[in-house]
Amino acid sequence: MRYGMSLGVIGCLVVTTAASAVEPVAVQYGKDPKQSLNVYLPAAEAKTPVPVVIWVHGGGWRNGDKDNRGGVNLCQTWAKAGFVVVGLDYRLTPAVVHPAHVEDVAAGIAWVNNNIARHGGDPKRVFLLGHSAGAHLVALVATAAKYLKAHDLSPKSALAGVMAIDTASYDLTTTRSLAVRKMISDAFGDDAKALHDASPLQHARQNPDDCPPFIIAAVKQRPEAVSESKALNAVLPKSILVLVDYPGNGQLAAHSLIAKELADFDKDLTRQLVKFVQETPAAGK
Repeated sequence: MRYGMSLGVIGCLVVTTAASAVEPVAVQYGKDPKQSLNVYLPAAEAKTPVPVVIWVHGGGWRNGDKDNRGGVNLCQTWAKAGFVVVGLDYRLTPAVVHPAHVEDVAAGIAWVNNNIARHGGDPKRVFLLGHSAGAHLVALVATAAKYLKAHDLSPKSALAGVMAIDTASYDLTTTRSLAVRKMISDAFGDDAKALHDASPLQHARQNPDDCPPFIIAAVKQRPEAVSESKALNAVLPKSILVLVDYPGNGQLAAHSLIAKELADFDKDLTRQLVKFVQETPAAGK
């Protein structure tokens, strides 16, 4: 299928804005209806395997869907730019509690590792992109090796990089926001040991050299997200911290804006993410 398109350039990447939507390939990676993913293919067939971006939505571990308008727009936009993009769903609270969410993310990564080459993707250049609760999940699966180990993988062998966007939940033991604490209690419980085990920051502190490269972003309007982002960045040997300012916006508005702008290649953060995907070496190197 051919598309009408306009062209722009990010680094060496040709960005295509297609007139028609990129339709995904639907896949079940588990038995539950939520254990599903969509594979978005580039509009133009590449001569060599291309990087893969797995999108993990937010929603407080209890809401959200790979098929919502914002997520679909993000996946379509990145696919039109020449990447293979995977929109990943996972089971949600209250139907499940931790560790089901992150176990599903790990299972989705394992499916990608085993199958994405058939769709033109490079299994050695798989990147995670998550916002809010999704940022917590991509950070956790990339720092706590046991979840990928269940699939005979490791974070550094399966993931070339991680893009974690605007979460206040890298350390569940210290989160102060009452609203976030309620969501954490519902999804993870209140046991201190369990919260410690579900905290990416704690795992990163224990095994920093076992983690893939990270780019961590937060909006300046959310002090707790900024604080936790700085703490995670400080312990990771290969990480980039980006703070984004939305003057005149409150915390919730800024939190929503940064997610929306992940589909806009004219925004500085998105351009940095694209550069990160382009320039980060393959997993294991």
